[in-house]
Amino acid sequence: MKLVNKTKEVELGATSTFGGEFTSVPLSERRSKSLKWNNLSFAMNEKKGQIPILSNQFGSAPASTLTCIMGPSGAGKSSLLNVLAGRVANGGKKSIAGNISVDGTPIDPYTYRKQIAYVMQDDAISPTSTPREALTFSASLRLGGGATRKEIDKLVSDMLDELGLSECADRLVGGELIKGISGGERKRTSVGVELVTDPSLVFLDEPTSGLDSYSAHQLVLLLKRLASNGRATVLCTIHQPSSEVFLLFDNTILLKDGKVVFGGKVADMNSYFDGKSFPVPDNTNPADHAMFTVQINSGKELDKKGVFMIDSEVHELKKQGSSAEDGKDIVPDVKSTAFTQLKWLCSRELDSLVRDKGALLGRFGITIFLNVLFGLIFNGAAEKDDSINSNFGDHFGALTMVTISSMFGAAQPTLLSFPSQRPIFLREYSTGTYSILPYIVSKLLFEIPLAFVQCLVQWLVVYWMIGFQGNFFLLLLSSFALGVASASVAVLLGSAVEDVKTASELMPVMFVPQMLFAGFFVAADQIPKYLRWAQYLCSLKYAMNLLSIVEFGEDACQAGAEQQCAKLLDGNEVEEDLAWFYILVLFGLFAVFRGIGAYVLTVKATTVF
Repeated sequence: MKLVNKTKEVELGATSTFGGEFTSVPLSERRSKSLKWNNLSFAMNEKKGQIPILSNQFGSAPASTLTCIMGPSGAGKSSLLNVLAGRVANGGKKSIAGNISVDGTPIDPYTYRKQIAYVMQDDAISPTSTPREALTFSASLRLGGGATRKEIDKLVSDMLDELGLSECADRLVGGELIKGISGGERKRTSVGVELVTDPSLVFLDEPTSGLDSYSAHQLVLLLKRLASNGRATVLCTIHQPSSEVFLLFDNTILLKDGKVVFGGKVADMNSYFDGKSFPVPDNTNPADHAMFTVQINSGKELDKKGVFMIDSEVHELKKQGSSAEDGKDIVPDVKSTAFTQLKWLCSRELDSLVRDKGALLGRFGITIFLNVLFGLIFNGAAEKDDSINSNFGDHFGALTMVTISSMFGAAQPTLLSFPSQRPIFLREYSTGTYSILPYIVSKLLFEIPLAFVQCLVQWLVVYWMIGFQGNFFLLLLSSFALGVASASVAVLLGSAVEDVKTASELMPVMFVPQMLFAGFFVAADQIPKYLRWAQYLCSLKYAMNLLSIVEFGEDACQAGAEQQCAKLLDGNEVEEDLAWFYILVLFGLFAVFRGIGAYVLTVKATTVF
């Protein structure tokens, strides 16, 4: 006999590992909705023509059911899920066509996407937050003014119980560099962040990825209970489910090369493959058999045997209590006020700053170490007789090293941390948790004071050791202006790339040219005229102009060294009367790069997450 070819009954009651039945939430009266799509295609427009990703896709996720999308790598699972969820915008290089409806009413998935809870494959949660804080943050902003703090706390507490997170509710989520809760607990927290708004449709991309078999089973059992209780319709992608996990699903959609091999009830899969001359062997997981079949047979072989389904073959569950009119009742897009968004974002930034002690100690520890090293190497260099060329060179070299250190000291921590924060922003922004302006402002409210303190520590270390002659506060403010401008370049770079590795590899492209045009190694008048214009885009150039004015200008230049000071300023086209202009340009570059970074982030939020 076949060991696992019949639907397995699953207990969904109070004996579940995750607690009792889902209770109704007073903040919302949403119910699960049916989702259907047909004639759906997705292609990438390239110079050589269109590259099809999905072809003539059709299927459904009936109300109050748990449906999985299966298929080998490259089959189009995530692409289908992202198109249905509105995570892919039509236009540009992307071409999407077809029909998608909710409860019988056609929708535009991109405009409807904020009504769909979407759980990403990678857990995009702040590592310095606790599960309780993550759920409270999501509920407070996404429920807007529709709930009091007392109601939100009760909702979060109930959700933590239902997710089995009560014991770890106040431990840090953690990440690669911060120890926290387990992978299964982190995944359930990701689910809870979306479920706390009581959505009608829940999409998950590879929810069992990285989990052991038991944790994967418990997570899918949780989703099964969620759907069976009528709270939501659940659709997820899954790569290679165990038999225990697979038989928890009500329906499955099997893809191969962007086409539908099977779509219908899990209980009907065996008979379908039997009828196509691919019978399921005894003692075999139907999911394993289906995956092996589509992988060892080419698309042409499967097509010859009629394995690919056509629209009329889709096995749909009957809709329960749904009608075309129901789909018109779209849940309004409730948003919190800008002040509320800023308050919660600042609270999270403060927690991140205080709790991530390793990053904070590393930032200031490196600053102190490098500048003590500069102080020891250039000890007293700025107090020697600058009328001697070698002494003047040492003096300028000391200022150069401290300035470069200011640039990288502010830019590098931002560059290394921002790519890891980027997925969190993309998830939260795409679901309407907050808008871009409060996010940027909350970052600046903590980044700017931190950059100032870092510059202050730097100059407290080197100013008296090296013996600089310029005004301490003017040197400090010039370095601070350079720091915030450089950090904005780092934000732009971090917004455009997906990981720290790529950002680190591109960092020399952004910063090495600045050193070439800043007058450190070659005077500006020695740079070819057709390249000289680039210096006006470099924040390091303007900061060096300011620092040179403060340290070698008319008021600070040593007696007898006027010729060397004038040659330095003239050779780098530095005019003391334009100091105010250099300051304005630095803050202009800060604003421009920060603005472009914000724009890049919002554009990225219209693509696949």
